[in-house]
Amino acid sequence: MNNNLSLSDIKTFVAIVSLGNLTRAAETLGSSRAHVSRQLSQLEKDLGTQLLTRTTRTQKLTEAGEMFYQTCRSSLQAIDKAASDALEMNNAMTGKIYINSLGGVFGEEYTAKALAEFSLLYPEVQINLSFESRHINLIDEQYDLVIRAGELTDSSLISRPLMTMNMGLFASPEYLNKHGMVEHPDDLNKHRCVAGPIVKWQFQNSEGEQKDIYINPVMNCNNSRVLRQCALDGIGIIRLPSLYIEKDLKDKTLLPAVSGWNINSIPVHLIYNQQRYQPERIKVLNNFIYEWFNKKPAL
Repeated sequence: MNNNLSLSDIKTFVAIVSLGNLTRAAETLGSSRAHVSRQLSQLEKDLGTQLLTRTTRTQKLTEAGEMFYQTCRSSLQAIDKAASDALEMNNAMTGKIYINSLGGVFGEEYTAKALAEFSLLYPEVQINLSFESRHINLIDEQYDLVIRAGELTDSSLISRPLMTMNMGLFASPEYLNKHGMVEHPDDLNKHRCVAGPIVKWQFQNSEGEQKDIYINPVMNCNNSRVLRQCALDGIGIIRLPSLYIEKDLKDKTLLPAVSGWNINSIPVHLIYNQQRYQPERIKVLNNFIYEWFNKKPAL
């Protein structure tokens, strides 16, 4: 017996028996009678046993054919139900979504709020949100969507722009009174800087001149709230998105620390794998996040 049976041949056999003859089976399957007959013959050859005894007018199941038919009919019904259930699950707004996002103030004030609004609209979707900051491999890991800041390097992924974060250098008034403003990026070599994971700070002036400076920070920390507190305590100059310290700027507890130069803004993207049959809940959340962020101005 050939164990590599054709599912198409099995479906044709079940149709022949269920419908009573080859002609009706061929019409139902959208095939020719000759092709249906060949499929039946091939299935019997693969099994090494006769399933039907046929004359020009009648057909009758053999004992082996009867047993094979009952089992296959039941199995095909189970397959049809499984396919229907899979399609329903794929199209339904239920199930889990795993999303990884840029953390800190951005994650807490923006990503979390967007997902809260989505959850109110679709309460049967379970969202699993992570602020894990390490590099996420969408191919190997469980995340459906990822929100990341910075330029993208993996061209195999699909990205959608969400917003642009305006960056700046900031320090306390006490620090600036003691050490002065940064008039040129090269001046940073004389200043105390507190940095996150990025120690290459990029600048551009109004004349289009660009300058990259590698700083030697007195402290490194990948937590934006810690960086903010260091600046408030007068430890040194920090580089952060201005949206992270809006209240401090308004209260003048932190001030811009550079004059005449701008720090390149940082794009934020929604990243995901291209999937032909993406579940509806992921497609809907993908569009929801994109539209939610693009209603907001650059920050």
